[in-house]
Amino acid sequence: MAVKHSAADAGNFRAEDSLFALLMEQVDGEIFILDEEGRFLSAGRRTLENLGLSAEELKGKKFTDLNSVMLRCGVEDANQPLLESMESGKKSERTCVFTQEDGRVRYIAAVCYPVVDPSGRTQRFIYIRNDVTERQQLERHERQTEKMAAIGELATYMAHEIRNPLFSIGGFANALLRNPSLNDLAREKARIIYDESRRLDIVLSNILNFARPMELELTAFPAETVAVQTVELMTLGREDRGVNVVLEIESNLPLVRGNAENLKQSLINIVKNALEAMPDGGVLTLAVKRGNNFVDIEVKDTGVGIDPTIMDRIFSPFFSTKSSGAGLGLALARKVIEEMGGNLSIASRPGRGTRVSISMPVALAVRKSWTGSRSDA
Repeated sequence: MAVKHSAADAGNFRAEDSLFALLMEQVDGEIFILDEEGRFLSAGRRTLENLGLSAEELKGKKFTDLNSVMLRCGVEDANQPLLESMESGKKSERTCVFTQEDGRVRYIAAVCYPVVDPSGRTQRFIYIRNDVTERQQLERHERQTEKMAAIGELATYMAHEIRNPLFSIGGFANALLRNPSLNDLAREKARIIYDESRRLDIVLSNILNFARPMELELTAFPAETVAVQTVELMTLGREDRGVNVVLEIESNLPLVRGNAENLKQSLINIVKNALEAMPDGGVLTLAVKRGNNFVDIEVKDTGVGIDPTIMDRIFSPFFSTKSSGAGLGLALARKVIEEMGGNLSIASRPGRGTRVSISMPVALAVRKSWTGSRSDA
C-alpha cells in the first residue's frame, strides 16, 4: 500500500531545505549538494569562493564533468566517499593525504551523507570536504610529546639497569682479547662480543642524549659561515659521483642567535640525507637568505623524494627507511633547532626531490651585544 503525504509534509520538507541552505553558509569546509544522479544543486558560498566558480557555473553539472575541480587536491580518493554513498545510500567518509606543488603535505577529510525525503527515498547527497592539516599537526605534536615522555622513562631505566652490566661485558671481552693464551676462534668470538657491546653502548648513548634536555650556550654567529663549512665537509669529492653543489648566499645577512656547533651538526645530518637520496647524482642546493626576523637556511636535493604516506613519521625518534642507523638524525636536528628558538620543516615530492627549511632567529643588538652569554644574544 502506497504511503500518502499531505501538503503539510511537503511544506515541512521545503522548510527544512531553507534551513539547510542557511546552515550551508555557516560551514567552514567545502560543502556540495548533489541530486541522486550526482548533479550539483548548490554549494556553500565559501565553497564557490575556494573553487573560483559561480553557482550558475556549478549547478546542473555532474561531479564527473568537473573532475579537475573536484580533484583539484590531486588525490582521487578524495571523491571516493561520494561514489560509495551514491552506491550504498549510506554515509561514507575518509581522510586522504596529498602533496601540494610546493612539496608540502595536506590532509583532507571528506564525508558524504545521503538525504532522504519523508518516503525514505534518497533525493540528494551532502558532500563535505575539510582541510584538517592543522588538526593533524596538533595531534602529531601531542603524540610526539607522549612519545618523548615514554622515551625519557625508558632512557632512565636503561641508564640504571643496562649500562652498568654492559660496561662489564665490554670490559671482560676486552680483557679476553688481550689474553695471549686464546686461540684464534675464541679470540674472534671475544672480538664479536666486544664490538657488539660497543655498538649497544652507542645506541644507548643516542637514546640518552635524545631524551635528555639540552643545555645550549647561545651566542651570535653568521649562519652562512656554518653553512659553507658544512658543504665543504660533506661534499668533498662528490663531484666525481655526479653531484653538483650550488651555494646561494645573500649578502649583508644578520647574525643569528643559537649554537654554531649544534647548527652545524644538524646541517650535516640533513646534507647527508640529501646526498643519500641522490645515489645516481643530482643537484644539491644550499641557500641562506634573510626572512622576517629569521635567517632561512634551505637544503634542496633532486633525489628520490619522500613518500607522502610517511611524511608524518619522519621526525619520529628511531623511524628510518634505511637498513642502518638509529633513525635519530632528523628527530634530533629538529629538537636542536627548536631548542635554539628556530624552526625546521620539510617539503618533498616523490621523484622530484626534497627541501628542508631551517629558520634561525636573528641576534638582537641588546646591551651586551655578541658576548656569548645566554642573555646577551
